[in-house]
Amino acid sequence: MRTPLRDNLADRVTASMERLPQPARGSDRPASRPGLRAPSHVLVSLARGGDEPAYEELMRFHQDRAYLIALRLTGNPHDAQDAVQEAFLNAWRGLPRFRDEADFGTWLTRIVINSCHHQRRRQRPTETFDDTTPVSATPATDLIVEGQQRHRAAQQAISELSLDQRSAFVLHVFAGHTHAEVGRILGISESAAKVRTHRARRAIAATMHEWEES
Repeated sequence: MRTPLRDNLADRVTASMERLPQPARGSDRPASRPGLRAPSHVLVSLARGGDEPAYEELMRFHQDRAYLIALRLTGNPHDAQDAVQEAFLNAWRGLPRFRDEADFGTWLTRIVINSCHHQRRRQRPTETFDDTTPVSATPATDLIVEGQQRHRAAQQAISELSLDQRSAFVLHVFAGHTHAEVGRILGISESAAKVRTHRARRAIAATMHEWEES
């Protein structure tokens, strides 16, 4: 019989999330993921039976991508860590309901997105994260500062999207999913995923145009 979540697993999930680095400036892709020692479906089957090491291996494999998605959705590194931690714990509890024919990564990503949405509803409006670094005074300083300001403006534009549009945009642009994959993750059609992503792009472009004109 599958055992309830034990405190030591919850502690290890927390410790794992605390070690996650913030993506390097200019990088919107997760770092290379460690390989799995066994096929994913085998680890999922073991985890469903209560095998915590198997679940930890799945967690390590998926955590970087999950964190990247959460960071772009929440706009804050600490909120992203909290959201992913909550998602991993909820996924462990929800494994008995996981369908064998489903893709574990897709299922987990949906839980991460839901966790981000719930967190945003609970908390104050999102403040976008700042992944820029200080610059010293040089002849090129003005150009560097302008680039940093443009970067922050783009992050703010993303944060102002609706949750539905932001989710589709982040999954497609930052996580690299196709529109068909985005649709499966969000539980919508491929055409609806395309529409949400397109509207997100238009909204961001309009916001950036206003920023450039200001």
